[in-house]
Amino acid sequence: MKRTKQKNYSRYIVFSEIELLFLSICVLLDVSEYIAAILLLPLFGDFLDLAGIFASVLMFGWLGFISIMELIPGADILPIFILTWIIWYVTKKRATPIKIA
Repeated sequence: MKRTKQKNYSRYIVFSEIELLFLSICVLLDVSEYIAAILLLPLFGDFLDLAGIFASVLMFGWLGFISIMELIPGADILPIFILTWIIWYVTKKRATPIKIA
């Protein structure tokens, strides 16, 4: 009978410090628009959006360009920076091989 190895998956999701830092920056950028209503106005909010896009490109590389959708009128209600982080995290985890014990 052939023995197969089972994959060891962690029962808990463990984030590194840099992943948590990037997530907290993305949450801060998305939530700040909801807290300060003036940031939802086209002129004032675009400055925060441009700063967030610049930060996303620095943090996530080419995947940070997903956050350009933040400049679309009416897209401020979507948590685009958090979605960018999720896409970055999933692609990062798929690129690393799973250890089989």
